Amino acid sequence: MKEIYPLIRDVYYKRSDTPFYKRQACRAFLFKDNKFCLLHIVGEDKFGKRDHYETPGGGVENGEDNITTLKREILEETGYTIKNIQEIGYISIEYALLNRIDVENYYYCECDTLNERHLLDYEKELKFDQTWFSVDEALEMYKTKKCVKCGQMIHEREYNALLYLKKLFESDSIKK
Repeated sequence: MKEIYPLIRDVYYKRSDTPFYKRQACRAFLFKDNKFCLLHIVGEDKFGKRDHYETPGGGVENGEDNITTLKREILEETGYTIKNIQEIGYISIEYALLNRIDVENYYYCECDTLNERHLLDYEKELKFDQTWFSVDEALEMYKTKKCVKCGQMIHEREYNALLYLKKLFESDSIKK
C-alpha cells in the first residue's frame, strides 16, 4: 500500500521512556449516495476533551487480515456491510500517551446492507454519531473546524487522506 502522507508526530502529549510499538489499523471512506460517513466523536477521555470527525475504523486484531478488520469495524461502528472495497494508502500517526504508532490503512468502499450497530462502551460514552459529507464539504470542515490536541492530529490525518482520495477520484483510479 502507498504512503499517503508522512508520519504525523504527536506534539501535544508528554512522551515516556517506553519505546513506541506499531499497531495496524483500517479506516474506510464509506460512501452512500455520493456522500461518505464520518463519525463525530464528542466527549472526554484520557486524551482530554474530544470534538472531532474521523472515518470509521480501528485496529487489526490477532488472526485478522485488513479486509476482515475493515468489515468488522464498519459493521460495529456504522451498522453497514460493505462492498466495492478498494485500497487507497496509509498514514502513520503517533500517540505518545499510548506509546504507539498507528499505521492507518485507508480504503474506499460502498454501503451495502444496513444492520444494527455494535459500539463498544467507550464508543458509546464518546458519542460516535454518524454524519454524512460530500468530499468537498468534509475538506472545508477539516480546514475550518478548530480542535484540540488529539482531535487536531486526527483532523490532519483525515484531511490528508481525503485530499489523496480526491486525487484518485479525479484520475479515475477509484472505480465507483
